[in-house]
Amino acid sequence: MKKRNPNIFFECLNHRNKKGSALVIVLLLVALITALVVEFAYEIYTDTSSVANWVDSQRASLIAKSGQSFSSEFMKEVRGYDYTHTKEIALPVPIDFGADSSLVLKAEDENSKFNINKITDPQYLDILKRMLQYLNINTNLADSIADWIDADSEPRPGGSEDKAKNAPLWSVDEVKYIKGMDTETFNKLSPFITAYGDGLININTASLTILMSLHPEMTEPMANNIISYRESEPFKSSSLPQNLSLPESVRSGLVGKITVKSSYFRIYSIARSHEITRIIESVMDTSLKVRYWREG
Repeated sequence: MKKRNPNIFFECLNHRNKKGSALVIVLLLVALITALVVEFAYEIYTDTSSVANWVDSQRASLIAKSGQSFSSEFMKEVRGYDYTHTKEIALPVPIDFGADSSLVLKAEDENSKFNINKITDPQYLDILKRMLQYLNINTNLADSIADWIDADSEPRPGGSEDKAKNAPLWSVDEVKYIKGMDTETFNKLSPFITAYGDGLININTASLTILMSLHPEMTEPMANNIISYRESEPFKSSSLPQNLSLPESVRSGLVGKITVKSSYFRIYSIARSHEITRIIESVMDTSLKVRYWREG
Protein backbone atom coordinates (compact mmCIF):
# COMPACT_ATOMS: atom_id res chain seq x y z
CA MET A 1 0.00 0.00 0.00
CA LYS A 2 1.28 3.40 -1.08
CA LYS A 3 2.07 5.82 1.77
CA ARG A 4 0.63 9.35 1.75
CA ASN A 5 2.97 12.30 2.03
CA PRO A 6 2.25 13.87 5.48
CA ASN A 7 3.12 17.33 4.10
CA ILE A 8 0.27 17.36 1.55
CA PHE A 9 -2.29 18.40 4.16
CA PHE A 10 -0.19 21.36 5.20
CA GLU A 11 0.52 22.28 1.59
CA CYS A 12 -3.26 22.34 0.83
CA LEU A 13 -3.94 24.37 3.91
CA ASN A 14 -1.21 26.81 2.97
CA HIS A 15 -2.60 27.01 -0.57
CA ARG A 16 -6.07 27.77 0.73
CA ASN A 17 -4.70 30.47 3.05
CA LYS A 18 -2.93 32.11 0.15
CA LYS A 19 -6.17 32.08 -1.88
CA GLY A 20 -8.08 33.60 1.07
CA SER A 21 -5.46 36.31 1.55
CA ALA A 22 -5.52 37.13 -2.15
CA LEU A 23 -9.33 37.40 -2.04
CA VAL A 24 -9.18 39.73 0.96
CA ILE A 25 -6.59 41.90 -0.78
CA VAL A 26 -8.74 42.03 -3.94
CA LEU A 27 -11.81 42.99 -1.92
CA LEU A 28 -9.84 45.67 -0.10
CA LEU A 29 -8.57 47.04 -3.41
CA VAL A 30 -12.11 47.06 -4.87
CA ALA A 31 -13.41 48.87 -1.79
CA LEU A 32 -10.57 51.40 -1.97
CA ILE A 33 -11.09 52.03 -5.69
CA THR A 34 -14.85 52.34 -5.17
CA ALA A 35 -14.29 54.89 -2.38
CA LEU A 36 -11.90 56.85 -4.59
CA VAL A 37 -14.38 56.81 -7.49
CA VAL A 38 -17.24 57.96 -5.20
CA GLU A 39 -15.06 60.70 -3.73
CA PHE A 40 -13.95 61.82 -7.18
CA ALA A 41 -17.54 61.82 -8.44
CA TYR A 42 -18.66 63.82 -5.40
CA GLU A 43 -15.89 66.38 -5.91
CA ILE A 44 -16.82 66.69 -9.57
CA TYR A 45 -20.50 67.16 -8.60
CA THR A 46 -19.60 69.69 -5.91
CA ASP A 47 -17.28 71.62 -8.21
CA THR A 48 -19.87 71.58 -10.99
CA SER A 49 -22.59 72.78 -8.59
CA SER A 50 -20.32 75.52 -7.26
CA VAL A 51 -19.53 76.71 -10.78
CA ALA A 52 -23.23 76.59 -11.71
CA ASN A 53 -24.18 78.56 -8.59
CA TRP A 54 -21.46 81.12 -9.29
CA VAL A 55 -22.70 81.53 -12.88
CA ASP A 56 -26.30 81.89 -11.65
CA SER A 57 -25.18 84.39 -9.01
CA GLN A 58 -23.38 86.54 -11.58
CA ARG A 59 -26.32 86.31 -13.98
CA ALA A 60 -28.82 87.29 -11.26
CA SER A 61 -26.64 90.26 -10.27
CA LEU A 62 -26.45 91.47 -13.88
CA ILE A 63 -30.21 91.08 -14.32
CA ALA A 64 -30.81 93.07 -11.10
CA LYS A 65 -28.51 95.84 -12.35
CA SER A 66 -30.40 95.84 -15.64
CA GLY A 67 -33.58 96.36 -13.63
CA GLN A 68 -32.11 99.46 -12.04
CA SER A 69 -31.32 100.77 -15.52
CA PHE A 70 -34.89 100.07 -16.66
CA SER A 71 -36.21 102.04 -13.68
CA SER A 72 -34.49 105.17 -14.96
CA GLU A 73 -37.02 105.21 -17.80
CA PHE A 74 -39.79 105.36 -15.22
CA MET A 75 -38.04 108.27 -13.50
CA LYS A 76 -37.83 110.13 -16.81
CA GLU A 77 -41.57 109.71 -17.27
CA VAL A 78 -42.32 110.93 -13.75
CA ARG A 79 -40.30 114.06 -14.47
CA GLY A 80 -42.93 115.07 -17.01
CA TYR A 81 -45.97 114.46 -14.77
CA ASP A 82 -47.92 117.31 -13.19
CA TYR A 83 -48.70 115.18 -10.15
CA THR A 84 -48.16 111.64 -8.82
CA HIS A 85 -50.65 109.72 -6.71
CA THR A 86 -49.39 106.11 -6.41
CA LYS A 87 -47.43 105.15 -3.32
CA GLU A 88 -46.20 101.82 -4.70
CA ILE A 89 -46.07 100.72 -8.31
CA ALA A 90 -44.90 97.63 -10.19
CA LEU A 91 -42.68 98.73 -13.06
CA PRO A 92 -42.77 97.02 -16.47
CA VAL A 93 -39.87 94.76 -17.43
CA PRO A 94 -39.18 95.18 -21.17
CA ILE A 95 -37.09 92.01 -21.58
CA ASP A 96 -37.92 88.31 -21.12
CA PHE A 97 -34.92 86.72 -19.41
CA GLY A 98 -36.09 83.15 -20.07
CA ALA A 99 -37.92 80.40 -18.21
CA ASP A 100 -35.24 79.96 -15.55
CA SER A 101 -34.73 83.68 -14.91
CA SER A 102 -37.00 86.51 -13.84
CA LEU A 103 -36.97 90.17 -12.84
CA VAL A 104 -39.44 92.04 -10.63
CA LEU A 105 -39.26 95.84 -10.40
CA LYS A 106 -41.02 97.93 -7.77
CA ALA A 107 -40.97 101.66 -6.99
CA GLU A 108 -41.99 103.20 -3.66
CA ASP A 109 -42.65 106.90 -3.18
CA GLU A 110 -40.11 108.40 -0.75
CA ASN A 111 -42.00 111.72 -0.74
CA SER A 112 -44.82 109.94 1.09
CA LYS A 113 -42.48 109.83 4.11
CA PHE A 114 -40.99 112.40 6.47
CA ASN A 115 -37.38 113.43 5.79
CA ILE A 116 -35.79 113.09 9.19
CA ASN A 117 -32.73 115.10 8.13
CA LYS A 118 -34.91 118.23 8.15
CA ILE A 119 -35.47 118.25 11.92
CA THR A 120 -32.74 120.82 12.53
CA ASP A 121 -35.53 123.19 11.44
CA PRO A 122 -37.82 123.68 14.49
CA GLN A 123 -41.06 123.29 12.51
CA TYR A 124 -39.90 119.90 11.20
CA LEU A 125 -38.76 118.87 14.68
CA ASP A 126 -42.31 119.57 15.85
CA ILE A 127 -43.66 117.35 13.07
CA LEU A 128 -41.45 114.50 14.25
CA LYS A 129 -42.56 114.99 17.85
CA ARG A 130 -46.21 114.79 16.83
CA MET A 131 -45.47 111.66 14.81
CA LEU A 132 -43.76 110.02 17.79
CA GLN A 133 -46.67 110.96 20.02
CA TYR A 134 -49.16 109.47 17.53
CA LEU A 135 -47.08 106.26 17.40
CA ASN A 136 -46.95 106.16 21.22
CA ILE A 137 -43.16 106.68 21.29
CA ASN A 138 -41.36 108.88 23.82
CA THR A 139 -41.12 112.34 22.19
CA ASN A 140 -37.69 112.92 23.82
CA LEU A 141 -36.36 110.69 21.06
CA ALA A 142 -36.92 113.56 18.61
CA ASP A 143 -34.36 115.71 20.45
CA SER A 144 -31.92 112.80 20.60
CA ILE A 145 -32.18 112.37 16.82
CA ALA A 146 -31.78 116.13 16.31
CA ASP A 147 -28.64 116.08 18.49
CA TRP A 148 -27.26 113.31 16.32
CA ILE A 149 -27.91 115.23 13.08
CA ASP A 150 -27.30 118.90 13.90
CA ALA A 151 -23.82 120.33 13.35
CA ASP A 152 -23.29 121.72 16.85
CA SER A 153 -22.20 119.93 20.03
CA GLU A 154 -24.79 121.51 22.31
CA PRO A 155 -26.95 118.80 23.91
CA ARG A 156 -30.73 119.07 23.64
CA PRO A 157 -33.09 117.74 26.33
CA GLY A 158 -32.75 114.22 24.88
CA GLY A 159 -28.98 114.42 25.30
CA SER A 160 -27.45 112.47 22.45
CA GLU A 161 -24.34 114.49 21.65
CA ASP A 162 -22.01 111.77 22.93
CA LYS A 163 -20.35 110.28 19.81
CA ALA A 164 -23.00 112.01 17.67
CA LYS A 165 -22.52 112.11 13.93
CA ASN A 166 -23.36 115.85 13.73
CA ALA A 167 -24.22 115.49 10.06
CA PRO A 168 -27.21 114.38 7.96
CA LEU A 169 -28.05 110.69 7.88
CA TRP A 170 -27.10 108.71 4.78
CA SER A 171 -29.70 106.06 5.52
CA VAL A 172 -32.62 105.54 7.90
CA ASP A 173 -30.71 102.53 9.31
CA GLU A 174 -28.35 104.97 11.05
CA VAL A 175 -31.17 105.87 13.43
CA LYS A 176 -30.55 102.52 15.15
CA TYR A 177 -27.36 103.92 16.69
CA ILE A 178 -29.07 106.85 18.41
CA LYS A 179 -29.65 106.91 22.15
CA GLY A 180 -33.12 105.66 23.09
CA MET A 181 -33.68 103.74 19.86
CA ASP A 182 -34.40 100.03 20.27
CA THR A 183 -35.60 97.45 17.76
CA GLU A 184 -39.29 97.80 18.64
CA THR A 185 -39.17 101.60 18.36
CA PHE A 186 -37.25 101.46 15.09
CA ASN A 187 -39.77 99.04 13.59
CA LYS A 188 -42.60 101.41 14.56
CA LEU A 189 -40.94 104.53 13.20
CA SER A 190 -38.96 103.43 10.14
CA PRO A 191 -41.92 102.94 7.72
CA PHE A 192 -42.72 106.65 8.01
CA ILE A 193 -39.28 108.27 7.68
CA THR A 194 -36.71 108.76 4.96
CA ALA A 195 -33.28 110.37 4.66
CA TYR A 196 -33.90 111.76 1.17
CA GLY A 197 -35.80 114.54 -0.51
CA ASP A 198 -36.52 118.21 -0.08
CA GLY A 199 -38.79 117.70 2.93
CA LEU A 200 -42.06 118.18 1.04
CA ILE A 201 -44.67 115.51 1.71
CA ASN A 202 -46.78 114.26 -1.20
CA ILE A 203 -50.32 114.70 0.10
CA ASN A 204 -51.52 112.23 -2.53
CA THR A 205 -49.52 109.37 -1.01
CA ALA A 206 -48.88 110.29 2.64
CA SER A 207 -50.18 107.85 5.26
CA LEU A 208 -52.60 108.71 8.05
CA THR A 209 -49.67 108.85 10.49
CA ILE A 210 -47.84 111.42 8.36
CA LEU A 211 -50.95 113.54 7.77
CA MET A 212 -51.69 113.58 11.49
CA SER A 213 -48.19 114.93 12.13
CA LEU A 214 -48.24 117.84 9.69
CA HIS A 215 -50.23 120.26 11.84
CA PRO A 216 -51.00 120.46 15.57
CA GLU A 217 -54.72 120.95 14.88
CA MET A 218 -54.98 118.01 12.46
CA THR A 219 -57.44 115.39 13.70
CA GLU A 220 -58.05 111.85 12.47
CA PRO A 221 -61.38 112.81 10.85
CA MET A 222 -59.59 115.62 8.96
CA ALA A 223 -56.76 113.31 7.86
CA ASN A 224 -59.24 110.62 6.80
CA ASN A 225 -61.17 113.27 4.90
CA ILE A 226 -58.00 114.06 2.91
CA ILE A 227 -57.48 110.36 2.18
CA SER A 228 -61.11 109.89 1.07
CA TYR A 229 -60.95 112.93 -1.19
CA ARG A 230 -57.77 111.86 -2.99
CA GLU A 231 -59.09 108.33 -3.53
CA SER A 232 -61.81 109.72 -5.77
CA GLU A 233 -59.68 112.49 -7.28
CA PRO A 234 -55.95 113.04 -6.70
CA PHE A 235 -54.85 116.48 -5.64
CA LYS A 236 -53.38 118.31 -8.64
CA SER A 237 -52.07 121.33 -6.75
CA SER A 238 -50.70 121.98 -3.29
CA SER A 239 -53.34 124.69 -3.02
CA LEU A 240 -56.00 122.37 -1.69
CA PRO A 241 -59.51 122.67 -3.17
CA GLN A 242 -62.06 124.68 -1.22
CA ASN A 243 -64.57 121.83 -1.20
CA LEU A 244 -62.14 119.82 0.94
CA SER A 245 -63.44 120.20 4.47
CA LEU A 246 -60.50 121.60 6.45
CA PRO A 247 -60.23 124.53 8.89
CA GLU A 248 -58.45 127.49 7.35
CA SER A 249 -55.76 127.35 10.04
CA VAL A 250 -54.87 123.77 9.03
CA ARG A 251 -55.14 124.56 5.31
CA SER A 252 -52.77 127.53 5.57
CA GLY A 253 -50.48 125.59 7.95
CA LEU A 254 -49.87 122.96 5.27
CA VAL A 255 -48.49 125.54 2.83
CA GLY A 256 -44.79 124.93 2.25
CA LYS A 257 -44.94 121.42 3.74
CA ILE A 258 -46.79 119.52 1.02
CA THR A 259 -46.49 118.77 -2.68
CA VAL A 260 -48.53 116.74 -5.17
CA LYS A 261 -45.61 115.45 -7.21
CA SER A 262 -42.95 113.08 -5.94
CA SER A 263 -39.38 113.28 -7.15
CA TYR A 264 -37.69 110.62 -4.99
CA PHE A 265 -38.41 106.90 -5.31
CA ARG A 266 -37.01 103.75 -3.71
CA ILE A 267 -36.43 101.14 -6.42
CA TYR A 268 -36.39 97.40 -5.72
CA SER A 269 -34.87 95.23 -8.45
CA ILE A 270 -35.41 91.54 -7.60
CA ALA A 271 -33.70 89.12 -9.99
CA ARG A 272 -33.68 85.33 -10.07
CA SER A 273 -31.56 82.87 -12.02
CA HIS A 274 -32.53 79.25 -11.26
CA GLU A 275 -32.41 79.07 -7.44
CA ILE A 276 -30.26 82.16 -6.90
CA THR A 277 -31.90 85.51 -6.05
CA ARG A 278 -30.24 88.92 -6.02
CA ILE A 279 -31.89 92.15 -4.81
CA ILE A 280 -30.67 95.68 -5.48
CA GLU A 281 -32.34 98.48 -3.53
CA SER A 282 -31.72 102.09 -4.48
CA VAL A 283 -33.13 105.56 -4.01
CA MET A 284 -33.22 107.65 -7.16
CA ASP A 285 -34.51 111.12 -7.93
CA THR A 286 -36.06 112.36 -11.16
CA SER A 287 -32.72 113.87 -12.22
CA LEU A 288 -31.59 110.19 -12.30
CA LYS A 289 -29.13 110.78 -9.49
CA VAL A 290 -28.72 107.68 -7.28
CA ARG A 291 -28.87 108.67 -3.59
CA TYR A 292 -28.63 105.20 -2.09
CA TRP A 293 -27.54 101.75 -3.30
CA ARG A 294 -27.50 98.37 -1.58
CA GLU A 295 -27.04 94.89 -3.05
CA GLY A 296 -28.00 91.66 -1.40
